[in-house]
Amino acid sequence: MPNWKDCLDPDAPSGRYLRWKEVERSAGISRTTAWRLQRAGEFPRPYVISPGRVGYLEAEVDAWRTSRGHRAGACVAPAHRPAPPEPAPEPAPRVVVPAGAAAVAPAAARRPARQAAPRAAKGRRASLDAQMQLDL
Repeated sequence: MPNWKDCLDPDAPSGRYLRWKEVERSAGISRTTAWRLQRAGEFPRPYVISPGRVGYLEAEVDAWRTSRGHRAGACVAPAHRPAPPEPAPEPAPRVVVPAGAAAVAPAAARRPARQAAPRAAKGRRASLDAQMQLDL
């Protein structure tokens, strides 16, 4: 699927700003989905028009719809787009033990596993009794 930015016409006038309700009706997605797509760079970001008011450029929303195949004569993707580079794997954390120091097992390895207390009668008193047995 082509990126919506590939479908923008650079020679077209900027057009008008759309309110969210118009974008929602046109794109057919929820505000949360739009936010997720914006974070991934797959949906146009809004422009701040004034304090407390944002708008989406109509041309950008139309380009997004075209890239998704919402109109006949859909956008043609560029002939070749290089694949994005894969992120490098994170190296494993290194533990440095000073020379002569004995290695100590993590606390979880030294501690025996707790066993669940047998279930007693329901109620606050029974749960307090069960808790006291675990603490012993």
